[in-house]
Amino acid sequence: MAFVSHASTSKFLSSNFPVTSDITAFTELNPFKGDAGRENKAHHFISVVYMNGFANERGRVQVYRSEAPHDPHPVKPKAVGFENYYYSQKLSDGTQENHQLEDLWNTIETVWPVTVRALEARQLSPAISLNVLGMMAVMRVRVPAARDVHAILMEAKLRNEMKDLENAGRLPARFQRYAGQFDAVPVGINPQRTLPKMSDDFKLIGDLCFRLGFEVIHNRTKIPFLTSDNPVCSYNPRPALLRRVPYDHAGEVELVFPLTSGMLLRGTTKRRPVNMISRHKDVIDPALIRRLNRTIAQFSYRMTLGKDRSSDDLVQAHSGLVPTISTEVRREPNESTIVWRYIFGARPALAQYIDTPEKAARFERQMSGDGGTDEAR
Repeated sequence: MAFVSHASTSKFLSSNFPVTSDITAFTELNPFKGDAGRENKAHHFISVVYMNGFANERGRVQVYRSEAPHDPHPVKPKAVGFENYYYSQKLSDGTQENHQLEDLWNTIETVWPVTVRALEARQLSPAISLNVLGMMAVMRVRVPAARDVHAILMEAKLRNEMKDLENAGRLPARFQRYAGQFDAVPVGINPQRTLPKMSDDFKLIGDLCFRLGFEVIHNRTKIPFLTSDNPVCSYNPRPALLRRVPYDHAGEVELVFPLTSGMLLRGTTKRRPVNMISRHKDVIDPALIRRLNRTIAQFSYRMTLGKDRSSDDLVQAHSGLVPTISTEVRREPNESTIVWRYIFGARPALAQYIDTPEKAARFERQMSGDGGTDEAR
């Protein structure tokens, strides 16, 4: 991860501000473990130990799914926010490993409870900052909202390549049946191809941290902070909320990342020093907490999570749009270019990747009009 490279870590750990904690930095832990006897298939894209900080006294979080925001359900954190084998990787010998990325996340999750307690005690140290910014970085790149962007771009590129071949009269014979349909035919991207892109995303979030100074907001109101399956929210704070563009880092930037129902990390290009948490701040204004919760709800993707139902209206108001991208093909006489930008739009429905004969047969039936449209998803 570029975020924890030797150069950036050494620069960060040499920062000069009062140290009031002996918390261990997650970079001191060994992320690699043996695979003997391990079979972990439920891969959480929202950290369970992170979600615990938003649970009520019964150990449950209210889960608002984007397709049914008026009907939240109290669920234990371990039972939500996962997909089977979401981070598994095919190896060159044909086998599959299911643990390496999970183990990497675990180094940060191991130190998270003690780091949260240190924040609640209003402590500051380089290790605390590294652990918090590390969790923030992981929760930006490991989630479906980030990985789906790469799948959308790969899909757009593949469609465009096929259309270019068709226009040039060089479409391979096995694709001739889809001639004239490349704008509509379902294109499923191998999810394995989006995993290496997380490295690029780590570099982007690491670079952003070197532009932002951070503070921890302590919520002293009766309205708990929300969180979501896409909890890292960054944007230009100048436009009004409904004119906001997600992940607009061209000028002034504000970043919001809820830590628990009672604490939130806020970063800004206006604050110095950069790449560290330099203060704690109490907030007693319910209107400010609601503004922050509105932003968190705006950036949610598949689901929003809460300790209680005090922010139902905010979740429901923003359930129809998610941070995603739009793509446009610009054609020149000798080439075409895909231009993309971040937007708040409808959550994309990615086509299912076809990796078995059974899926291929269902897809062929759907394309011939003999199957339902859901077969291609």
